[in-house]
Amino acid sequence: MAIKKKGALANPNAGVSRTKKRKWKLSKNSGVVPKPKIPRQPIILKAPAPGAGKVIVPTKFTGAGDAASTATTSNGGGKILRNTKVNLIFWGDAWKTNPAPTPSLNQVINDVAGILSGPYQSRMGQYGSNPAHLGGTFISVAGNNPPINYTNGNVQNFILSCIENGPLPEPDEEPEDNLHCVFMPPGTNPPPNLGGEHSYASYSDYDFLFDIDINDRSHIAWVAFGSRAFISSVFSHELVEALGDPEGDGIQMNPRNSSSWNEIGDVCSSTAVLNGITVQSYWSQQDKACIVPFDVSLQMEITCIHKVPRDDPYHHISMVGGWNHTENISFRITQLECIRSIDQGNHFFVTGPKGVQTNVLVFAHVLPWNRIVRYIATVADNTKVDNLLSLPEC
Repeated sequence: MAIKKKGALANPNAGVSRTKKRKWKLSKNSGVVPKPKIPRQPIILKAPAPGAGKVIVPTKFTGAGDAASTATTSNGGGKILRNTKVNLIFWGDAWKTNPAPTPSLNQVINDVAGILSGPYQSRMGQYGSNPAHLGGTFISVAGNNPPINYTNGNVQNFILSCIENGPLPEPDEEPEDNLHCVFMPPGTNPPPNLGGEHSYASYSDYDFLFDIDINDRSHIAWVAFGSRAFISSVFSHELVEALGDPEGDGIQMNPRNSSSWNEIGDVCSSTAVLNGITVQSYWSQQDKACIVPFDVSLQMEITCIHKVPRDDPYHHISMVGGWNHTENISFRITQLECIRSIDQGNHFFVTGPKGVQTNVLVFAHVLPWNRIVRYIATVADNTKVDNLLSLPEC
């Protein structure tokens, strides 16, 4: 975890049941990420005029707390995360209450998916990192709750238990770079002056002579509970820093700091609303400014679906089709592709018999074994004539 303050750590092994031959070692160095302050009125980014296709436009910020154009970065030659899968782990029963917390688990997942799928990461390529993508989404088993006043060590122990009990892979078994991000539940308090952290921990496994793992590094982040804008902003901050400097020896601002990592999110304070999601700006050496990239939002009308059998609740919609009003072309895509497109900030809707548009959104469903699946549906209203199942077969 990102140990982003000086002082002794809580015992990272306390209260964890494991084999005697395993060792979990915390990173010694880390960067400082103070609790971000979300402006009352963040800038709302407006996309370019429709019709020009997908155009990435960086908006530059020069507000209080944003680095000057003379700032520079350096590469320490260390680890940079590439082709990264971001696993979302929701810790605590409070995420499953009825009524749902505000923000809800579904809102947080959709906001994170939007940050990962949209244009926000597009300037990370200059640092050698490809955009990260959404991996698995999990919720802790019933009764597994963090302390009200949790510590970094508590979160580290939780990630360790997720690795040892199977939901998350051991570091040496990751087919691609992984970033495990824990979202803390309502009713809990983070360490003082922290809104989130990222870092790594070293994992050793001596269980089998033919499978000895020594100091394999697992990359981790956590986000404190707060308003919807707070959670999405902190996540965006931790994301770009973890991609560029996951172990404290990658991309940093100058002057570099090996004990309190001086990273590309730390020198920027301005936030913006990108496709309805609040994100924090980050330093782009290419643009010599703190930036948030944005692009065109497509207007996509769904006019047909493919679902067989139509009335069976255990079979999901496999495909949707319709008209792309922005580019004046028809489309036919799978439900997964539709979810990804909505995550990217594109607007999908169904038009009812009276010409009223009903938005199509992405929802989350928690399976009995605590895995979370996502599906598309229209926003609930008092009629069924404008929902997806009312549309004809494609």
